[in-house]
Amino acid sequence: MTDTSAPLAGIRVLDLSRVLAGPYCAMLLSQLGADVIKVEDKAGDESRTWPPHRQDMGDSFLAMNLNKRGVVVDLKAEEGKALVKRMATSADVLVENFKTGTMERFGLGYDVLGRLNPRLVYTSISAFGRRGPRANDLGYEALMQAYSGVMAITGMPDGEPVRCGVSFLDISTGVMAAFATVTALLQRERTGQGRVVEASLLQSSLGLMSTQVSNFFQHGSIQPKLGSAHPSIVPYQAHATADGDVFIATANQNLWEKLCQALKREDLLRDPRFKDNLSRVKNREACLTEIKATLRQWKTTPLIEHLMAGGVPCARINNIQELMDDGQAQHLGIIDTLQDGEYGAMTVAGLPFSLSGYENRTRRRAPKLGEHTREILGEHGYDPAQIDQLLKQGVVAGG
Repeated sequence: MTDTSAPLAGIRVLDLSRVLAGPYCAMLLSQLGADVIKVEDKAGDESRTWPPHRQDMGDSFLAMNLNKRGVVVDLKAEEGKALVKRMATSADVLVENFKTGTMERFGLGYDVLGRLNPRLVYTSISAFGRRGPRANDLGYEALMQAYSGVMAITGMPDGEPVRCGVSFLDISTGVMAAFATVTALLQRERTGQGRVVEASLLQSSLGLMSTQVSNFFQHGSIQPKLGSAHPSIVPYQAHATADGDVFIATANQNLWEKLCQALKREDLLRDPRFKDNLSRVKNREACLTEIKATLRQWKTTPLIEHLMAGGVPCARINNIQELMDDGQAQHLGIIDTLQDGEYGAMTVAGLPFSLSGYENRTRRRAPKLGEHTREILGEHGYDPAQIDQLLKQGVVAGG
């Protein structure tokens, strides 16, 4: 199932991570052609147990572990540690997101594995980062949205703080880690030396909030909760119609004028309170009161058609079914279907970007727990009798 023409063909990755950020990092590498070995303990990645399930596999696990092969190893057993060390000597990348210090306690930190394999890129993912007073603290997506400042600016102005409906800090951290890993691999080609990559949810959050961070340090300003509105552009948010909701993005003065013309509200163009974006931001509530009153007179579908004909960017607020019905996503090639003998047809989200000359196809579903244990140990020099003994001892598990 190896695509020798893939950008990362020939790269082997040990994925010792769990749940979202680390697995997504490793999966991106797999979608670019890397051979990714998912290393789990006997209990397995906890996301295997999260509902809903496709037969015996939690959908979260299924989504984050496509294209990988799976092996079960007891990292507390000396033989298990020795197995991981052997695999690491021939690996190009190791991805882990254990609590800070855990890999070192296992004897599997970069200080050990880097000596065994100086070309190894060792990618560590954490919540708060590997240094500083909170380096040893556990952290999760929603907790980090709260800690990093995201939750304080998310939600309605008069409502409680809200968790973003997508685990965007985990996913973006996976992206950052994959980007940094590929960068380290590129540099390794020049120097012959691997290195440590560190990514964290906190770093990702601050990077994604670059505008808010800059505004704080330049002006001392802290953004309030604005619901779907933009802090620097008015009107730029969701609006209620007579039968639903629509998002209208009047991102500049030209689009504001087109909106007013399309709605036959040219009187707003003559109102000095709304003459330019700075004035509209200062008079946000007055401007929105006028616009929202007009939009509530329209039904959603004819409104969208009318605004788009007038050159005003807008969109229905879709759920995933409505998005799929629209068809645009399918044209981008991110929606992929694979056939599996045991699980049947499976439609998944694939590589979230395109490379000319490379057609990514999802090659295999996420592995069952320990599905490839024998296969992987055989590739690393263990003969059948040795594998049988490790299975009997409980050092490894699976097929």
